Amino acid sequence: MSAEKASFDPKRFKQQERAGFNLVAERYERGVEVNRGALERMVELARLETGGRVLDVACGPGLVSRYAARKVGAQGAIIGIDIAEQALEIGRKRAQGEGLENISFTVMDAEHLAAADESFDAVLIGLGLMHFPHPEKALLEAWRVLKPGGRVAVTVWGEEHEVDFLRLALLAITRQFPPPRVERPSMFRFGAPGVVEGLLHACGFGEARVERLNASLTVAGAEEYWQGFLDAAGITTVSLAKQPPEVMEQLVAQTRQDLQAYRQGESYVLNNVSLAGVAVK
Repeated sequence: MSAEKASFDPKRFKQQERAGFNLVAERYERGVEVNRGALERMVELARLETGGRVLDVACGPGLVSRYAARKVGAQGAIIGIDIAEQALEIGRKRAQGEGLENISFTVMDAEHLAAADESFDAVLIGLGLMHFPHPEKALLEAWRVLKPGGRVAVTVWGEEHEVDFLRLALLAITRQFPPPRVERPSMFRFGAPGVVEGLLHACGFGEARVERLNASLTVAGAEEYWQGFLDAAGITTVSLAKQPPEVMEQLVAQTRQDLQAYRQGESYVLNNVSLAGVAVK
């Protein structure tokens, strides 16, 4: 008999996300290196100007914040927010280490922004929408705090079959474990054509457009692949850390077999599609 499904609890979901991204905060930027091009393209689409005031939502340890800070210059301001306080502390240290004094970091919920109406020139949400229980609330809040004519720019994962970086790990996990009692929102739910544009328009934005960006990831083997996945995976990393070592060994062994389809010479090359989108208030 299968276990009875439990109801989705947004509050618990946020608690799990917070715990997961606090755990991987130190190494998160290594994990999402495959997305660096899409994240930088998101910032370019936002058309940040010197002296601009920018909100970086779900900023983590500040990869996007630091890139954006150089765009707005010393007269501008980047406010990075996240619910994972340890990630923010790492973000502060990295910004200081790079001599960036125009960034501040604060704990804040993307769905309930403690910010005044029409107080930002741009809002950036890099790889964040997938981690919100109610992404439409976050976008409505972004619309509220943007000045008229301001831009919101986002990045999300493509469709499942396009994102080998996540798909192979999830495939191994699905084989190893029974279905979860509580179904989490899919990481790929914004990847299909038209979904991001539709959500942005539904939340009041205009002129929405999305670019599909492909980036390959080369790994030496299953161990390196899994290390990269766990560096970025948040709550999945928390869950797997509770398992006995042999479980992780079995997952790696399964992925070692799956990787053979991606072999090129002595390495394995994985395809990954991300979407970068922008819209105007």
